[in-house]
Amino acid sequence: MDRSSFAAVKPGLEEAYEFLQAFTLARPGFTRQDGLAGIRRVKARCERPESLFGSGPDAEGASIVTGLARQAAAAAEARLKSLQGTDG
Repeated sequence: MDRSSFAAVKPGLEEAYEFLQAFTLARPGFTRQDGLAGIRRVKARCERPESLFGSGPDAEGASIVTGLARQAAAAAEARLKSLQGTDG
């Protein structure tokens, strides 16, 4: 298994998290498709730090970062659901 450093994996997850957060906060220029793609991207990127750093010196940092990212995905899913309700 690839044993990438946590420092190398973390920025990609943070970038995906920030994109998804912008969608959730309804920043201009973000579509539903962006939200769906962002959710998939965050969930996929959460798997790598969890599998690589589930234990060891970076386990706590990986847990924090993936926890925040998963919360962002849940918030984006809630926004998508509320947008569906406004289409009437």
